[in-house]
Amino acid sequence: MKNFFLALLIFTSLSTFSQFKITGYFDAEIGVNYAFSDKLQAELRVNDNLGIEFNTEFSLLYKLVSKKAYNLNFGIGVSTFPFHSDKTDFIESFYLPLQIEITPFKEVRNFGLVLESAYHFSDATDASGIRNSIGIRYIFN
Repeated sequence: MKNFFLALLIFTSLSTFSQFKITGYFDAEIGVNYAFSDKLQAELRVNDNLGIEFNTEFSLLYKLVSKKAYNLNFGIGVSTFPFHSDKTDFIESFYLPLQIEITPFKEVRNFGLVLESAYHFSDATDASGIRNSIGIRYIFN
């Protein structure tokens, strides 16, 4: 436990930590976003719903529009089941996310709202289609 707190202290003191974003989605997902540059970022999501099989999603996002109050991102991603069973494939689907990140509060720039719509391409029966997500994001600056 001491090692965890020491690692947390080190990460919070690094200047690169300011490029991280944490998002809690209303569809029982938690996401960690890292910006590599002004235009390119990656996001790793895990589903924290205990009633379904554990899955993860990884996406690369390119910032199409960057304004003071919002960002518009488009990318490509993969949805996986790392501890899959015989009934579920490891790679469940590929998807194309379109994401808008809104920072509506001028006084508090660390909090934002994320709206995402993604089209999933899946081999599973009736699994392809559009998924929409809404989340609250905290931006480390």
